[in-house]
Amino acid sequence: MNNYKNYISILCALVLFGVTSCETTDLDINDNPNQLTEASADPNYVLNGLMFSTGIQNTTLSGLTSGTVRHINQFGTYASSAGPGAMNGAWSNTYSLTSNLQLLKGMSESQNLPVHVGIGQVLEVLAYVNLVDFLGTAVYSEAVNSEYTQPNLDDGIEIYKSMLSQLDEAIDNLSQTGSVTPEDIYFEDLSSWTKLANTLKIKMYVQSRLAGDDWDGDSTSNKSAIEAIVSSGNFISSNDDDFQVYFGSSETNPDNRHYGFTSDYITAGNTYMSNDFMNRMLVGNTNTGKLVKDPRVPYYFYRQTTEDPLTLDPGGDLLPCDGNSDYQYCYLGNGYWGRDHADDEGIPNDGVYRTAWGIYPAGGAYDDGAGGSTLESINLGGAGIQPIILSSYTHFWLAEAALTMGVNADARALLKAGIELSLAKVADFSGKEMDATEVTNYVDTVLALYDAAGSNEDKLAIVIEEFYIASFGNSIEAFNNYRRTGYPVLGQSVITNTEFPRSYYLPSSEINSNDNPALVQKKLTDQVFWDTNPANFID
Repeated sequence: MNNYKNYISILCALVLFGVTSCETTDLDINDNPNQLTEASADPNYVLNGLMFSTGIQNTTLSGLTSGTVRHINQFGTYASSAGPGAMNGAWSNTYSLTSNLQLLKGMSESQNLPVHVGIGQVLEVLAYVNLVDFLGTAVYSEAVNSEYTQPNLDDGIEIYKSMLSQLDEAIDNLSQTGSVTPEDIYFEDLSSWTKLANTLKIKMYVQSRLAGDDWDGDSTSNKSAIEAIVSSGNFISSNDDDFQVYFGSSETNPDNRHYGFTSDYITAGNTYMSNDFMNRMLVGNTNTGKLVKDPRVPYYFYRQTTEDPLTLDPGGDLLPCDGNSDYQYCYLGNGYWGRDHADDEGIPNDGVYRTAWGIYPAGGAYDDGAGGSTLESINLGGAGIQPIILSSYTHFWLAEAALTMGVNADARALLKAGIELSLAKVADFSGKEMDATEVTNYVDTVLALYDAAGSNEDKLAIVIEEFYIASFGNSIEAFNNYRRTGYPVLGQSVITNTEFPRSYYLPSSEINSNDNPALVQKKLTDQVFWDTNPANFID
């Protein structure tokens, strides 16, 4: 299904029902005569607003962390890319979503909309979980309520508890019969929303495992809760169930193409791909012993030239990378033209040479080895996707749960399935079949390393490495995984970097608009409730 073209066209006109402020204190749309009311609003119109906010929030947060985790190049220090305004958009999206959900709940009392409300509740959970994972806190219990002109922040663990309860409410609402049928722009089958709700539970339980098996205060252990979901089979387990945003290929009214495409295929390459990430996929990672080329390379990356920087610019000071992730100022060879992490030297006129976003997930071009300008390439016109929660992710989470939480599951089989689901998704989306021999060789190599691993910790490193590669296009999960597990081992910075952000600043929009004296700006080194690792644990 791909209704995103129509969906984005409608929703760009909505401007989220006029809710553009980043504040959480001025969003009571029921009392605003210029806003939609319960009597005048179309429930599908309101629900679309929630769906749009979800897509925008996840795309924004993935963009924030893509350089941090080396999926693409990061210029400069961590601090320079994580300023006080970095979370403004994601914060605003969350409270726009909450406003629309409150409107839906009011409408449901007279219009029988439990399914609309259930979908909205699932989306709100995802939004608040993202805020907690990035900030450690958020305005929740006093949010979008005119009684609280200076709302307080809630503890992240309390928000997580509330979100787990809300998922149960959402599942109940989604099961109601006789409800008005919603206009669904994400899924073809309503049952997929229940699968998403259960998968969010798996994500939350695994994400918070370091806080203990019973942090939520429930009589059922988190281990048992995961096992019950797996036994039900009612979770995202196949690529057909994947939760993702669809981009289109329209250039105007509005331009709904994938951001990677608009960056690299309209004028010239404007993105620098990460040398660390490309090298990891091209020749493997010596930290895990995996020395094999990844079959996804020509899908993820498109080379505009097959020549090397030294050939095109003789006399330079670059050296070839040696296959180890601990390198500085190097080139990869064969035209893979990227940039080293944190390299903020001057930018040369090399847009026509840079390796660009490929066909997956950006809707760009498949790299058949011929090279050539992105402007002249055969591509998907930007009709890419924003992965949010994929079935491959679910299998990696469950493999981690088996290795670290004692969940009764075969971690090796889950690892294998996660890799195969990712490979199949990339190929199917792109319409370009992968070489069967390369696929078999890759999977067999990873599994051999897994079998040879001496401990569950070593096995976990392999699982998270594969999760990291499969999550290209969604750096949120890589950011979470790295803080939780310390994997994968990332390449060094070429300059002295600032400390890795264990969380982000509270948004400047809230700090500047909320006069609550308890609202004090935090530090990038503050750790969220589920990150109980040592201060110097990573990077």
